[in-house]
Amino acid sequence: MSVFTTPTTGAHGDHQAIETIPVGQTPHSVAASRDGRRVYVTSFLDGTVTAVDTPANTVATTFPAAVGPYGVAVAADGARVFVAENSSTFIHVFEAATGDQAISTGFGTRPYGLAITADGSRLLIANAIDDQVLVSDTLTKTRGILTGVDFPVALAVSPDGRLLYASNYFRDSVTVIDATGIPTLEETVPADVVATVPVRRGPYGLAVSPDGGRLFVAHFPFDTVSVVDTTTRTVTGTIPVPGGPRGAATSPDGSRLYVTNYFDRTLSVIAV
Repeated sequence: MSVFTTPTTGAHGDHQAIETIPVGQTPHSVAASRDGRRVYVTSFLDGTVTAVDTPANTVATTFPAAVGPYGVAVAADGARVFVAENSSTFIHVFEAATGDQAISTGFGTRPYGLAITADGSRLLIANAIDDQVLVSDTLTKTRGILTGVDFPVALAVSPDGRLLYASNYFRDSVTVIDATGIPTLEETVPADVVATVPVRRGPYGLAVSPDGGRLFVAHFPFDTVSVVDTTTRTVTGTIPVPGGPRGAATSPDGSRLYVTNYFDRTLSVIAV
């Protein structure tokens, strides 16, 4: 493990990248468990998931996951890890404790980013090719579909469950969607777009702070993470992150931002 100590600044004060953790080749996405003890990183070329022990900032285990894994999400109780296989149409579910595969389900389209609703009842799947967000229950079927989203590659849900954020990679923006009806959605409906936030080029990974006040946007491959004030819906600061930042996640206490560095094969741990 190497220590990366270059300080960064933004409107929210100094941000310090306190460590970089070696993971697999071309790390894509990252998701944190709700108890804060694990973060999970998908590595596209390796076809693996790396589980990082966050108190120690060390790799706990690595297990084979998929061919070309993209998005990753952790069940609300931390027991299972969901992985999107972008080279196919499958979402794979793994037991978090063992890395054993529990189930796989095809959804008829190539999945990108994943997110879990705040109440833990729904898995959200970014269907970038069709400009949609799929809403799944326990991965047995698609319950509903949100249409009219512009090539969404990553998703994040506000802690109160009221808003869904989708990054529009080719539009340099983040769509803000009313998510209150998602847990009971049973049909195909247009997304209820609340706002569109202009950001820098190449918005990819998204993470919301636990208090809901900040949205972090990783810009791939432009070595920057934007900090968005979710009240004013404006960019108020940036954090330089070298190595091709791609995925983003926050710790449950809001003190850490985790960013995958696609070209450097590392995970940055940043004090925010």
